[in-house]
Amino acid sequence: MPHSRTIPQAPESDNDWIPVAQGSPEELAGYALVLDAMGIAWRQENDHLLVPPAEAETARHHILAYQEENRDWPPPPAWITREHDQTPPPPTLFMMGLLVLLYLVTGPWEAASPWFRYGAIDSTAILRHGEWWRLVTALTLHANANHLLGNVVIGGFLVHLLCRTIGYGTAWLLLVLTGGLGNYVNIALRSQEHHAVGFSTAVFAAIGIFSGMRLPEGKKSSAHILVALGAGAGLLAFLGSEGQQTDLGAHLFGFACGIPVGLFTRISGLAEKGANQPLQRILLLLVLVLLLLCWRLALHGGQLF
Repeated sequence: MPHSRTIPQAPESDNDWIPVAQGSPEELAGYALVLDAMGIAWRQENDHLLVPPAEAETARHHILAYQEENRDWPPPPAWITREHDQTPPPPTLFMMGLLVLLYLVTGPWEAASPWFRYGAIDSTAILRHGEWWRLVTALTLHANANHLLGNVVIGGFLVHLLCRTIGYGTAWLLLVLTGGLGNYVNIALRSQEHHAVGFSTAVFAAIGIFSGMRLPEGKKSSAHILVALGAGAGLLAFLGSEGQQTDLGAHLFGFACGIPVGLFTRISGLAEKGANQPLQRILLLLVLVLLLLCWRLALHGGQLF
């Protein structure tokens, strides 16, 4: 059924109305508001907006001005649209490849393996004996091939998106540090001894970072914050709620620690540094040095030399 708005001096004959705009119902609704504001009579028939002939030129002028003023509006957040250059091969592919290579060396989790004996999460060794490096080395170990595959495929996809959003060096440094923090909180809040391995804590830290970056600036309604947190929590439940090897505590605290990190990344402008390629290379190198340092400490009883 045609829609119309009646104002004084509108033509009486339908044949006197001519089209000035065509588009979706949402677009035509916006154009109609512009014409209302200018006091121009209009009517809608199907996907066309019609006005009296005497008003046609003026109507087209204002509709065109409206289109120009609202082109690409509202702009999406800069951290979403920004895709930082990554010189091939992508650093995420390289880093995930290192996890696969390490698994080929360590094999699946065995208590007798020195890699797992000295590199896995051990709450007693960390909390009572200060072996903090386990918080990082455990991120590079996996219990079995399926455990590794899930983190490399699903985790690699999420990490790659984060790298393209805030820069690969920044992303990997935040992932390792936040993943280590998530591991620490996970064991610190437990009353019983706990052992664990896996990169999944860092993967859920990535989800938390994305969620934190979605938190609105300034004083916005609490509904926007709940939507941002709910989206991250939903993905958390989807990826990490089942399986015998699932450490829900590590997933939860990796996600939780990632939220403030993501918020800080956005409000501090750290994401803007992603385009600085020399800085990103330095940060990625720092991550590799940190991993080597932690494994050196793990395999040499806490001694560097």
